[in-house]
Amino acid sequence: MKLQDCILDITHVSMAPLKKTGPEEDWNDALQSGMIPRSLFILYVHADYLSFGSAPRFLADSENILFSYFAMLVRSLKNLLIEATELTTEFVQAEAQKYDPGKKSRGESWDPKADIQASRAFKYLLVTSSGILDVLADLVALFFTGHISHLRLGRAQFARLEDWLKQPFASGSTVVTPSEYHLSELYHRLRELIHVDSPEKDWLPLMRLYRNKAAHMGEQMFQYVGLHDENAKFYTFVPRQWPYIKEKHLKPVDSNHPTDPLEIRTLCEQTLVHEDIVSYTQGLCLKILTVVDTILTVIDSAYRDFSQFPVNEAALAELEESSKSFDFKYFQD
Repeated sequence: MKLQDCILDITHVSMAPLKKTGPEEDWNDALQSGMIPRSLFILYVHADYLSFGSAPRFLADSENILFSYFAMLVRSLKNLLIEATELTTEFVQAEAQKYDPGKKSRGESWDPKADIQASRAFKYLLVTSSGILDVLADLVALFFTGHISHLRLGRAQFARLEDWLKQPFASGSTVVTPSEYHLSELYHRLRELIHVDSPEKDWLPLMRLYRNKAAHMGEQMFQYVGLHDENAKFYTFVPRQWPYIKEKHLKPVDSNHPTDPLEIRTLCEQTLVHEDIVSYTQGLCLKILTVVDTILTVIDSAYRDFSQFPVNEAALAELEESSKSFDFKYFQD
């Protein structure tokens, strides 16, 4: 079907009510099931359930662009958080059904397809988690346009927030404006989550490495390591370096290839994450949720305090600058 074959002379359009008087069912379900933090739901309520025509003054441009984009970000965040929860459940269930020698020795069953299911769920969870952070970056760019170096609305750049948090916070004036107050709150709350010391140091760069390699090169780019406890229960561990080539430690036993003095314990401690992949995944999801809650708490407060500010023309200009259009129409038969 081509566009020109559809009826385009439309005179009437049916759609859901533009003005909502209460939360939508999927929002209630997401909150009650714990898939989204309360801070997101509260922002949704304060934004009048994202109803058309409910934009506060600072998001009320004449073409309804800013509030519509804000609503798009908020809805996207809700959907990504739900997806992350579902992928985590899928991953944990698949991981539990994978084959390992311990199950075989105990006569337990396993699912031959669970290995690839777990790997795919892990990959998509990494992509979704990164998406959550990038949506948050755009929300910050919308509310604090021009206050954070190189952060541009419409670019989804959480890495720019990371760079900002590496630098000392600098106030722009002796009189603290509402924007500076909320920006300071965001900086100090977020910094202690992103730039942390051991054992959580580098949690975000490591997640981004996993995401990039899995998304661009496939989940087989990881060489997982299986280790067991004293009861022959096996656990999967992921490397914290890339590329991780186990085979480089395999040497023929002869006089020309001396034995590698590096012990297995030392090798594992130096190259692997120190918790199994299920614990890592659950910890990552909890960390992401904490970041979401921290940012949205500030955004919600700013949403109310900025409500009577003039229209954010700078944000409108950045969004226009970030917009893209392409000439593609269809593939020829």
